[in-house]
Amino acid sequence: MRAEASPATDLPALGLRRGDTRAFVFLRPTLIHGISLMFRGEDALLHELVGSSPFGPWVAQARAKGADGVTLPRSVERLAGLLPQVRGRWEFMTTTTAPAVTATEGLVELDESRQAEIQALLDEHNPGTDGSPFGRPGQRWVGVRDTSGVLLAVGCCELEASGAPVLSGITVVPRARGLALGRGVTAELTRQAVSEHGWCTLGLYSHNDRAREVYRSVGYVVRAEWSSGRLG
Repeated sequence: MRAEASPATDLPALGLRRGDTRAFVFLRPTLIHGISLMFRGEDALLHELVGSSPFGPWVAQARAKGADGVTLPRSVERLAGLLPQVRGRWEFMTTTTAPAVTATEGLVELDESRQAEIQALLDEHNPGTDGSPFGRPGQRWVGVRDTSGVLLAVGCCELEASGAPVLSGITVVPRARGLALGRGVTAELTRQAVSEHGWCTLGLYSHNDRAREVYRSVGYVVRAEWSSGRLG
């Protein structure tokens, strides 16, 4: 919740507590996918929450504020028909530890003058990424070049609407995969994020087993498994 809930949102979260268990729904403004409802909590209590009398009016207020998506824990992705069609299954990962990874040879900072070069690499090798080179303020992009100056890998760290640092756009060109370049980019971005904010986060599409192992090798741990799509 700390990673996804924006302090600027003016609609309070709706919550339910039974003893030591809790369930919440809150607005999640995203950098790319608009505004979603996000649910978090114990499965049985989530069912009780959506069946409660305040839930319908709360959703109406959320829609009025532009919310048209929903993100549910994978275990309750069919909750009350809120998610008629799953558009993506993904995992939320975090770390609070600066990676002890040797600096990658050829790693460079990439400024706004390299926007077109980064975008071309993403368009060709990772078109589904949420990375948007210098599309928002405060981004840090790094990359790895070969000895001739050709860009082989890129990645970004920026702040979510919540203020949490998040990685995006981690991409390695096919001919350079297996050389630990993605690991090096991830480690470099994570080191600075942990130093400045005390942690770093990322979202991983669940089918991407290779990326999951890279992130785990740097110290990331899966904290939640999500299903997302348009709000029914």
